[in-house]
Amino acid sequence: MHVWFRNGGTQVRQKPAGDRRLLFAGSGLYFILAGAGVLPSPGRIYGPQWLLFATGLVFIAGGMSVFVRGWLSAPDNKSKLPADAPGAAVAIQWIAALVIIVSLASIGSWIAFASGDREFATNVPMQGSLRETVGRVAFGIGAVITWLLAAAVAYSGVKKIFRTKS
Repeated sequence: MHVWFRNGGTQVRQKPAGDRRLLFAGSGLYFILAGAGVLPSPGRIYGPQWLLFATGLVFIAGGMSVFVRGWLSAPDNKSKLPADAPGAAVAIQWIAALVIIVSLASIGSWIAFASGDREFATNVPMQGSLRETVGRVAFGIGAVITWLLAAAVAYSGVKKIFRTKS
């Protein structure tokens, strides 16, 4: 079922978010339980179990973000929550974004900086050690950028939630 509503004289088709919430949350819950060893992992894990847990957090936080948008009936074509959104919704949205970013940064950091061999595939012919170095550098740059983004989102969220002026 789809809900139609009028917005400034035009009709906007708003899909129900329930199915997406369940899909994201269910996927996340599976990865968290697999990471905790409660459920079997989806296959061979080429790293520590916490990588599965971090992956699960990404999906659960994404589901929470979709849940908040559905709760507020925020249209999919708007990136920000409505100005009159309750403080709890703003906080949940911010925490969900921060959890996603920190989880992805943690995974990228492990790939780039943790000890042990890594295998990377490329279409460009390279020696194995060069391929690993290039892959680690690429993930390292991505991890640093993602950690900087996490710091910016954390700062912005604290300012927004606690309404501090700068």
